[in-house]
Amino acid sequence: MKWITVAAALAVINTATCGHDVHKHFMAWMKQHYTPEEVKAFVRDDLTTGSIGGGPLTKETNDRPVVFVHGLNNEAGNLWKVARVFAAHGFPTQYMFATTWGRGLEPTNFNVGMSCAHVRHIRRFIEMVLKYTGAKQIDVIGYSMGSPIARKAILGGKCVDDANVALGPSLQSRIHTYISVAGANQGSYLCGLPFFEICNMNTGLSCNSKFLADINWFKNYESSYKSFNLASSGDSVVGYMACGKKASEFPGGHEWKVEGMNHEQTEFDTAEIQLKMLRESTDGKSKSRPAGKNSFAEVKKYLNTKRRDVKPLKTAKPVPKKVAAKKGAPKKAAPPKKAPAKKAAPAKRASPKKAAPPKKNQKPARH
Repeated sequence: MKWITVAAALAVINTATCGHDVHKHFMAWMKQHYTPEEVKAFVRDDLTTGSIGGGPLTKETNDRPVVFVHGLNNEAGNLWKVARVFAAHGFPTQYMFATTWGRGLEPTNFNVGMSCAHVRHIRRFIEMVLKYTGAKQIDVIGYSMGSPIARKAILGGKCVDDANVALGPSLQSRIHTYISVAGANQGSYLCGLPFFEICNMNTGLSCNSKFLADINWFKNYESSYKSFNLASSGDSVVGYMACGKKASEFPGGHEWKVEGMNHEQTEFDTAEIQLKMLRESTDGKSKSRPAGKNSFAEVKKYLNTKRRDVKPLKTAKPVPKKVAAKKGAPKKAAPPKKAPAKKAAPAKRASPKKAAPPKKNQKPARH
């Protein structure tokens, strides 16, 4: 992995990114809503570019905020290639967010597991972006080892390595689209034996680790619209196959296979494919905010049309039920018809009295 070369390129391209590339608007918001220790943990000024994102929108957009979750021995700023392509295709830079969950850019380090601390860090960052943007839903893209970490952050529940720590309920309803890029969702083919921390059987990338079993036990929890699995046949880090399975596949994920790309190329040189996935549901057009020259006028027209469509439905459904209830009540009042049976009783009692005259006729017959 040539991460040092990438870091040098970052420094040459924009030295202002040293420390973080968080917009001052986002920074001020964080300081207002979180403790200094929490802000420091999210910003990561100890790294080359420990975090990115934020800022007020300057124009209307049809895209949702997206949280990038980097992979092993990486950091937020190293996703600049992906961010650059997104921006070139009109995706607002204010809607691209990332924080660093590990020790950042460094020579390959195998003593790293998918610990509760890393999962909680990403979980809280996702929740932060939801609060900051006010978006009903956001998108999440997990790269390499960042994919299983992001999936666990979305899944919630208890930490694998510490059952006393509860992450919280599932975030599925708040995630529109999830994308795994070269993700180690079934482990790594390099972890055939549980060597080093990265391949441990608890929170490592060994095929049968407890962590992987935990996130692969459920299906379709990563998103409310669709989840994608972007993998390459030429990946030599995670591998295309691991333990007899496709290393990057996960239950419910829709595979998008590329040929011949190595691990890094799959992560950073497929940005256009990743953006296409994010925009698949509406082809870049929001369901609630149609695109157009007079966007705001069209939104108002759309909402008015929607209200006219909804009102009849709200009144039409309960009315038949109420009418049926009122008509049904008189049918239950039928018992009064039984009253005539009681009036017929006196007629039966009167019949014996009419039979008395024949006795009077018998007496004259004897005289």
